[in-house]
Amino acid sequence: MNRQKLILCLLLAMLAAAIGYGFLRSPKQERVAALTYRSGVPAGPRKPTVAPPRPAPGAPAPAASQSQVHLALLNQERGHYAGYRRNLFSPIFKEEVKLPPFKPVPVPLPLPPRPAAVPPPLSAPPAAPPPPPPPSEEDLIAREMAKFTFLGFLKKGDERTVFLSKDREIFLAKRGSTLAGKYQVSGLTEDAITIKSLAGGKELVIPLVENRSLVRRGPSTRNP
Repeated sequence: MNRQKLILCLLLAMLAAAIGYGFLRSPKQERVAALTYRSGVPAGPRKPTVAPPRPAPGAPAPAASQSQVHLALLNQERGHYAGYRRNLFSPIFKEEVKLPPFKPVPVPLPLPPRPAAVPPPLSAPPAAPPPPPPPSEEDLIAREMAKFTFLGFLKKGDERTVFLSKDREIFLAKRGSTLAGKYQVSGLTEDAITIKSLAGGKELVIPLVENRSLVRRGPSTRNP
């Protein structure tokens, strides 16, 4: 409680000191003993101004008094101060940012026109391979006889008969028999059969192997 009273007293003392200081520093109206110009009284005639005598030529110029006004000085132009002016509202420390120099954007050069594409020369089509030679007569006989399978043979006296199969059919062939309407059995032994072409007369000797096709094993042809 005493502390609050002490603070209150200090504030009141400071307020009283501020009021007294303001009263002492306030301007006061001055008073004069007599007025130069009174209200309702006309002003007296002004005294004529006497121009100072001009000095004689060659005489030194008189010293100018403090009450004289030099009109020539008033007509002179006042010099302007061209010094540095500082902005009071600008920050004290200001970091100047230097902008990089402007570089013009290089204009890309136009690309040269592309040469027209030249089509590749037309190559001649590859020559067709020559047709294979026609099969020989021996090849035709061997191809046709390969369709027959030798099953066995029967010997009766000097006459021999062979059993052949083709497409699940059994054929009995002996010397002088005809096979496939185009071939004739011209010879027959226990080991081989000779087939003759009725068209050209070519003969082909084919070995006999049981349960095997009539396939020639080597060059065994006979000319008529």
